[in-house]
Amino acid sequence: MTKAPESSLFYSRSPYKEAFDIEFPNEQLPGEMYKYRCKYCKVLTTDINGLLENHKDGCEYKVLKMLQRSDSAGK
Repeated sequence: MTKAPESSLFYSRSPYKEAFDIEFPNEQLPGEMYKYRCKYCKVLTTDINGLLENHKDGCEYKVLKMLQRSDSAGK
């Protein structure tokens, strides 16, 4: 019998790890119970939709991630 894959590890495996970026620091919208936004650029998580490109251009998190990706691509 084959063991089912761990559901918590689903997004940490390729191709999902490279496709979706959902580990950015976020904060709850004031006065809202289920709405969250990026801690740095204040874009709603539903607008970001797991894509790094959907953060604002000057977002500190986006800039850092882009630098990390370019560094790892250069190795």
